[in-house]
Amino acid sequence: MNVKQTNPVLLFLVFSCSMLSISAFSKPYVSVAHQFEISNMQDTVPVTDTNADGKIYESVEEEAYFAGGESGWRSYLEQNLNPFVPIDKGAKAGIYTVYIQFVVNTDGKISDIKALTKHGFGMEQEVIRILKKAQLWVPAVQKGKTVRAYRKQPVTFQIEEEKKKKRGKG
Repeated sequence: MNVKQTNPVLLFLVFSCSMLSISAFSKPYVSVAHQFEISNMQDTVPVTDTNADGKIYESVEEEAYFAGGESGWRSYLEQNLNPFVPIDKGAKAGIYTVYIQFVVNTDGKISDIKALTKHGFGMEQEVIRILKKAQLWVPAVQKGKTVRAYRKQPVTFQIEEEKKKKRGKG
């Protein structure tokens, strides 16, 4: 008799191209991509700006990044993101890439966090949850000055169906 079991696999899309295994999850993979193509998704969502100059940059010379760099971001995700959230909320096997937009302020704090995707199953909320508790980011730079800028962060959840054979006696 075969029993189906659902196991999560997380693909964290962050900054550069490579593959990396994470031992913390069942059959996990980390796919890291510096540039990614966004299709069937709305563009940057405007937010109300309370900054004196009223400018939030959509394109900058130097992008904002997690203060721990690429390896720090991966480590933070491994330690804080709960990969079982979509399974616990009934997600079927598949690959779900969540895109979250936020503003990195000149002090490195993030604000105006918004989900750009709507897969459901708690995925967007889980990524937002860990972003809210993250350490400071290094702000974007434009013309030699730190500036407020949008950041879009993808995180991919991959859920696989596994078949296990029931152990027979004897």
